Amino acid sequence: MAKIRKLTPTEITGVVAKIRKKYDEYHYKYFKSLSYKREFENRYLHALKNNVDISSFLLAEIDAIEELLHRAEEKYLNKEIKTTEVKEKSFADRVMEENVKKIRKYNDINFHKDANEEIRRLFGALHTLEQEVWPRLYTVLKSTSYALSTKTMMALETQLHELGGSSKEGIPSKLERYVTRLNHFPRDYTMVDKEEKNYILEAAFMLHDIVTVLETVEDKNPNMDDANKVILEGILTHVKQVIEDFRLKEFKKKY
Repeated sequence: MAKIRKLTPTEITGVVAKIRKKYDEYHYKYFKSLSYKREFENRYLHALKNNVDISSFLLAEIDAIEELLHRAEEKYLNKEIKTTEVKEKSFADRVMEENVKKIRKYNDINFHKDANEEIRRLFGALHTLEQEVWPRLYTVLKSTSYALSTKTMMALETQLHELGGSSKEGIPSKLERYVTRLNHFPRDYTMVDKEEKNYILEAAFMLHDIVTVLETVEDKNPNMDDANKVILEGILTHVKQVIEDFRLKEFKKKY
């Protein structure tokens, strides 16, 4: 039997990343439990602590996940073959596809290789809002009670920067804990999910607050000049569209 070549540290990192990606595929594509990935992380940690031959260990792990994927795909294909009529996609499948299409119009800021696509694109949407849309409010709001120098608007601008701006690490401060969780080994997926939900919730609250302010400005300033009115309506429509596309309508603060 041929001796297995020892992997370099760089190769080990690459192989572990590949295995994690395959478990993600197993989870998302075939709706399998995340426990399979967690079990791999536990086995990997145990192997490191007990000085197991990592090269042999990872080779066996690749074989294991590829076998799981092969069986899942085979089961899926067999199910398709047995279907004599072309079935219409389920309502749930269609909804999922539509949801993905909606968020893919926003920039995909790939700040971490394992970050959830919805989080990456929500960050992209908020980054565009901060960099390109928000500055247009200066002129529109300057002569109203919601000028950007007011306490309310400064607080919203700070929130927007924390959610959609970039620190020296290239990510907003509200995503720093999320990245820390993704980089932690072994990865705690419960905490990763919690950070994702927190980011989405805070983004939703802020976006709804922006809509409330802009609608108030619109109601209280009926004599605003036409040019500013068009800009205000355009920004309001844009923010509402982000809320719609990321399915954030129900996530409002309870006062």
